[in-house]
Amino acid sequence: MFIRETPTVNKKTGVSYSKYQLVESYRCEKGPRQRIVMTLTELDLDKSLWPALANAIAQRLSGVTSLFESDPIIARYVDLAITKYAIRSEVAAAKETRTTEADLEMVDLSSAKTINSRSIGPELIGNSFYEALSFDKILESAGLSGESLGIAKATIIARLIHPGSDRKTYSYINSNSSLPEICGIDLSKFHKDKVYAIADKLYDAKGVIEPALYRASSDLFRTNTRLFLFDLTNTYFEGSTKGNSLAKHGHSKEKRFDCTLVSLALLVDHRGLPIYSEIHEGNTSEPRTLISVLDALESLSDGSLFGDVVPTIVMDRGIATKANLELLIKRNLNYVVIERANKKSLYRSHFMEMEGFTEIYDAQGSPVLVKKLQVEPQKPQGQVKTQVQGQVQTLEEDTGTDDNNSYTTSGNTSNSIIKSDSSTDTDDYIRNGATGNNISDSTDTDTNATSISSSSISSSISSSISSSISSSISSSISISSSSTNNNTTTVVLCRSLGRSKKESAISSQANERFLVDITSLSTSITKGSISKTTVVSERIGRIKAKYPSIASKYEISLEYHQDHGKIIKKRRFDKVINLTITEKPTKAKDDNLQGAYVIDTSHSELDAGEIWNIYTTLTKVEDAFRSLKSDLGLRPVYHQLASRTAAHLFISVLAYHLLSAIELTLRQNNDKRRWSTIKEQLNSHRRATIVLTSDKGVVYHIRTSGVSEPVHKEIYRLLGVSDPLKRIKTIATHL
Repeated sequence: MFIRETPTVNKKTGVSYSKYQLVESYRCEKGPRQRIVMTLTELDLDKSLWPALANAIAQRLSGVTSLFESDPIIARYVDLAITKYAIRSEVAAAKETRTTEADLEMVDLSSAKTINSRSIGPELIGNSFYEALSFDKILESAGLSGESLGIAKATIIARLIHPGSDRKTYSYINSNSSLPEICGIDLSKFHKDKVYAIADKLYDAKGVIEPALYRASSDLFRTNTRLFLFDLTNTYFEGSTKGNSLAKHGHSKEKRFDCTLVSLALLVDHRGLPIYSEIHEGNTSEPRTLISVLDALESLSDGSLFGDVVPTIVMDRGIATKANLELLIKRNLNYVVIERANKKSLYRSHFMEMEGFTEIYDAQGSPVLVKKLQVEPQKPQGQVKTQVQGQVQTLEEDTGTDDNNSYTTSGNTSNSIIKSDSSTDTDDYIRNGATGNNISDSTDTDTNATSISSSSISSSISSSISSSISSSISSSISISSSSTNNNTTTVVLCRSLGRSKKESAISSQANERFLVDITSLSTSITKGSISKTTVVSERIGRIKAKYPSIASKYEISLEYHQDHGKIIKKRRFDKVINLTITEKPTKAKDDNLQGAYVIDTSHSELDAGEIWNIYTTLTKVEDAFRSLKSDLGLRPVYHQLASRTAAHLFISVLAYHLLSAIELTLRQNNDKRRWSTIKEQLNSHRRATIVLTSDKGVVYHIRTSGVSEPVHKEIYRLLGVSDPLKRIKTIATHL
């Protein structure tokens, strides 16, 4: 193609001007010929750039972007030319349609109005992926039929578009959405109880629906990689929940300790596509869920899901207990874990010398130093041997408590756990650092601890027990079975600059808050507001329990009145008059452990960077929970019955099947927008009824979808979505 300039004279005004045309040369039976592809606007562009512009327009018309468009001037002219060409093409098509399909009648334009405007954009996407995942066939195989299929479809897609309670789902379908038209629902027979009933039916068929949906998504998004991730989260109830057997008090992920909770376990693959879910009581212990997950994986595999690949389980501290590791080994499964017991002090000499470490980078560009070791099983005497480049070294195991990982329990025997400022937050940083995600709701957990009895305070400061931290599991990647020798395991020592800064910031903030609380107590003692030894000791104990990792760094002393302990007026005089706090000498060796952590694995054939990358994939399941809670109405739960609670959560999981497929399709097209952004951009695409009155007094109702705007068209193109709803014309009445 080339651009041709043709001098032209306006016959009316006599003004001379140039006309620019994009011309294509072609050959036919009569020889070489030329045809005009499009007429360009006035071209204020150097003639030497015309060939580049012609090439760029030709490439754009063929559906690709030319390298010449890197020049912003050429790119601007290309956009103008293509826009004008598209408009002219639409006008020409409209003229052709009018000529062949015109339905002409004289109408009163002043009578024109629209009614029953409903959302259509997000519904079209939800419907497209509902069909792509074969939901209808799966639900039919689960026993649903007729009206139930339509209501189930509307309920699941409505949860995707307008998250909330089941009552809100009903209201949205009934009053705001075009889903009744898409799903074939008769609104005159549709009421809210049908939404509750269909949710119950879907949950009853959970065992049939979930495996079938995963196989459908595997067919739609094929991959040779098999990496499964498992996590347990919880959400809170509104209301008393006295009759709800799932509602229990426990450690709330959302800091809603005033509410009862329900737990949701979710298994996803390495792309975030859901596979399996379980609903548990709100106080379920996370380590106990591993056995049921492994059983579910075995049943889902059905002898073919994994093939000859040995699944790999990836866990963090919340679930990687010694017993669970032994369970994995017993089932001949590979693993990549950070153990619940902190092991970095065992390798203090390596972290101090920092020899043999390799530098890699997380997604945020922050350096991470990693080193792979072959380790013999731990000796009863407290020694662990490591082998590096053929040399065997013996490390003395530090049996003392690591200051950065102290845990205390409350005075009762409930599941409430108080932890220090480093465990969950820093584990989250390891994983989210690999994907660039921000942990928006991560807080200093020292400040959220509850009170404990004074009798348990002194021992809790110096002891480290297991905490119910947010846990994650993954499994099945396409790599060979571990070649680790039975007498050794593999560890990867990691030291992250980003994690070190995070730990330092958390520690500094906790230290500041600790000193503020102690100073406040000291002021109260000086003023005489508090003086009894038991009261002062209890206050000190509460502060220590609130900041266990900081309290161990300070020595607190009490000064008593000169008559303290004497018998005065038949009573023992008891008065504290001052409190002093002294910082203990800092152990320099602990500074070398800041930002350090240890990954255990059975995969000796992988290098340190590969093992670290496997562990960081746990962000995918955390992204899933973020979507469930933020985009799909998982929280809060209003149901007072356990069965309805489970059904509500399962509808959100089914909606997540659609959401994850939508976002994965966008990522495959190099589009990083989230579903929430897509919904917002499609809000302006509506379906409405146009009311027109003819000159003969006939009132017409024309039900039609609005013309897609450019942003709508681009989204529909990326996701392969089309509008199945046709224009419907009816006669409403005769005037």
